[in-house]
Amino acid sequence: GRPDESIELRCERELEKAAVPWSLLGPEQLEKHEQVAKGMLFGLEFPWTAETLERMGAAWCTQAFHAAGTLSRGNSVSKVKDVKQYIGGGASAKMIFDVEYAKPSEGLHTKLFAKIPWPNKDKTRSDRMLATLLSQAYGERAEINASRLLESRLTVRVPKFYFGDISNESTNWILITERIPFDQQEGENKVDPAYEKCRDWELKGDVRDYYYLLVRVGARVSGAYCTEKLAPKATLDKFFDNSSARQMHEWSKPEPEAEFDRKFKFALDFLQIHAKAIFPEAIATAEFAKSYRHVLATVNAYKGEIEWWCQRKPEYVAWCHGNLNVDNVFFWRDPAGKLDCGVLDWGGASTSSLGWKLWWWLYGCEYEFLNDNIDGLLKCFIDELHANGGPPLEFEELKLQFVLAAMSQGVGLLGAVPQIYGMCAKKQWETITERRDPRIAENVHGKNTLRIYISNFSCLCRMISEWGIPDILDKWVDEFCELTKSPKKTVA
Repeated sequence: GRPDESIELRCERELEKAAVPWSLLGPEQLEKHEQVAKGMLFGLEFPWTAETLERMGAAWCTQAFHAAGTLSRGNSVSKVKDVKQYIGGGASAKMIFDVEYAKPSEGLHTKLFAKIPWPNKDKTRSDRMLATLLSQAYGERAEINASRLLESRLTVRVPKFYFGDISNESTNWILITERIPFDQQEGENKVDPAYEKCRDWELKGDVRDYYYLLVRVGARVSGAYCTEKLAPKATLDKFFDNSSARQMHEWSKPEPEAEFDRKFKFALDFLQIHAKAIFPEAIATAEFAKSYRHVLATVNAYKGEIEWWCQRKPEYVAWCHGNLNVDNVFFWRDPAGKLDCGVLDWGGASTSSLGWKLWWWLYGCEYEFLNDNIDGLLKCFIDELHANGGPPLEFEELKLQFVLAAMSQGVGLLGAVPQIYGMCAKKQWETITERRDPRIAENVHGKNTLRIYISNFSCLCRMISEWGIPDILDKWVDEFCELTKSPKKTVA
């Protein structure tokens, strides 16, 4: 049996609650990271490390699961055991643990999984600082809310939610769900291994099957937003960011010219000198350097305008997952071999440009696959969205948004070179000749950051070189200036 409250009743009750105001965090809050504090959502103190979970134990799990409505009041957690904390992926620390219940039942999972903050020390200190100051409001808070509020309505399987909360005081947070049985049998279905981002050569099947499935799933969830099957749009706006509500002046400002120039030089030296061997020969030419600078300098100059442009049409805006990559999904095959999936890691879920989302869903695939399949994937999304109640979209507009989102990431990526050298020293690059070299293909300190940076540099540079991006961007500038009656900016 299932706990007394169905998942839908629990979600309905949580959606009726008032949204708790969020205060921007600063270093002074991060200094309190070792303090026990009450969460903003359920008002309970909560653990945020393996040590604090073991200390708070079964009594806390019982209290927390009761408060969240995921365990009936007549039941309790009788034991917490085998707690293991580790670093994995690129967004947070992780924890697995087992529980026992006073009244075991089929609907209660004994093998649980938790996401928790990066440790504020050693190799993850800078990750904790950046996550706390820059992304916690729309990252971890959104992820907890997606499970807490929408688990029963997402049109796709998600891990069963048990508890989640976050503190605006200590900066700590926790999200507890069922543990997915990766690479194991689950009933009649065989679950795939847990995949890593930017390692698509490990996928156990046709790569097209995986990415077309991801796009269809994303379109179905977006369609549920459009038809308000998730929740009334005004209700979602209480709990999640809605980018389309911002005016143009509220969007990003350009990087100062001197700062842009400094970062661009570091990036170009990385591409054309130090890491030259892993990129196509065309990337090392003066012609590419000229195109690369023109594109990224233009995108930097029009940074806020591009963000506004991609949100300007309501039919191209929806709530959905922000990073629907193969590492944020669990795949399985039924006895006939048909592929299906559930979705993890809803951090960054928001209402925003669909073209923008599609870039962030597909940016982890190999360039050759993207180059061969981008048009088909976008058309698949358009068809699936419309079939699920969404508006009919124009292919050219959606692809332009996709390209603009990609190039916007290209500007942000310029600043990643010092981090790249921090994870793989400049001296090492003298002997790295391919992207599958373990020094850059494996996780570093448990994180996938280096591999993603390298993959993105490769993909974005080849798009600029082979997709006619300079002409697409110049045409967009003309269209933007005509639409808004704005003078063209001078781009150095």
